Amino acid sequence: MAEFKITAQRLKQIKDRQWSPRWGKDYVASIFADPKEAPGISTGTVLRPVKFGEREFHTLSRPETNVSLLALHHDRCWELHEQKVLFPTPRPHYLYGHPRAAGSTFASFAGTLVVAEKLGLLSRHPKVRLQIGTDSRRWPMAPFPFIGDLLLFMHDDVGPYCINWPVKNKFADFRRAGPRAKPRPLLDPDDPAVEARQALERTYYDDACIRTQHVADEGIPFDLRCNLRTTFLDDSFPVPLDVNVRPAALEKIRAYIGRDVPAYSVARAVAKEFQISDRQATALIHQGIWRRELRIDLFRPFLMNKPLRPERVDVLVHYAGWFSR
Repeated sequence: MAEFKITAQRLKQIKDRQWSPRWGKDYVASIFADPKEAPGISTGTVLRPVKFGEREFHTLSRPETNVSLLALHHDRCWELHEQKVLFPTPRPHYLYGHPRAAGSTFASFAGTLVVAEKLGLLSRHPKVRLQIGTDSRRWPMAPFPFIGDLLLFMHDDVGPYCINWPVKNKFADFRRAGPRAKPRPLLDPDDPAVEARQALERTYYDDACIRTQHVADEGIPFDLRCNLRTTFLDDSFPVPLDVNVRPAALEKIRAYIGRDVPAYSVARAVAKEFQISDRQATALIHQGIWRRELRIDLFRPFLMNKPLRPERVDVLVHYAGWFSR
């Protein structure tokens, strides 16, 4: 969960961004990846996924960026909400009313206040004093929401569903506080406060029958992280090929997979045949890999001066457990 200063102004800002359902290019993260909003120790990044209309997609750490790219790469992930609010009060399921879920029924959220009370954590729930009127003695207290990391919207043969992804650098970090916290005894390294917060988030989503999957940067190999980033960055690069011609260009590239020909030579051959620039042909290769139209080995370094190695392990099969209902 992300954390930042708790003020009435922040609460109003979050409500303006998140209290009404938004989808696709209209979704707005509750926290932006800029110095004014992101936590002081964060490393913010703004992505612009093509599948979401190139809207600003805000991640607050390198691990969050890396696991977001893995989620965005999944062809059955049709929506991804970053910095998603955990609503304090009862709320319909996030899929309620969406056209993809027409005719389906979903459980509702009880809200973090109910969850905190059930877990004996109500005294720890964030709150803020609202400055209403001139008499400060009468200013009311309001619950301040927790903020999650990533909420995936997936579909399978049964229909649409959601998965909650809390994100850390290492899996052990889900049980212990960050680097700035006081060190705990070696015999008791787990932090009860951290575990309690994870339990609150998990229970909040359990109420709506949404599974929580802990994900960590250490679970994604370095080469895979690099390959996803490289290919994603070219997803929006303009390649002037007619929609009817593009499949033929991809098929020509596909024919080189597994051959001892460096990728830059493949790009030159495609550029010459389809009358585009070498840079555009390179972008086409990257786009084909990112969109899973070209299947190469993403667990080994992908470089333009090396051959296109054939896929040995499907990334989405390897991480199927992270995406399952």
